[in-house]
Amino acid sequence: MEKKSLAGLCFLFLVLFVAQEIVVTEAKTCENLADKYRGPCFSGCDTHCTTKEHAVSGRCRDDFRCWCTKRC
Repeated sequence: MEKKSLAGLCFLFLVLFVAQEIVVTEAKTCENLADKYRGPCFSGCDTHCTTKEHAVSGRCRDDFRCWCTKRC
């Protein structure tokens, strides 16, 4: 019985550690509207964000505007 509870406790700590790492990884980036992008966004947003806005990446969202993912 003690081995099962110890294994369960170890598994719980592992799950909590992985969950914490995911939250910390996601918290390091934030998405902002591109400052210098003009016109509706259909493609080319990723290139614009990485070269002109010095961001990690970029994407066109549902509202046809360019959103850049930056490190916060």
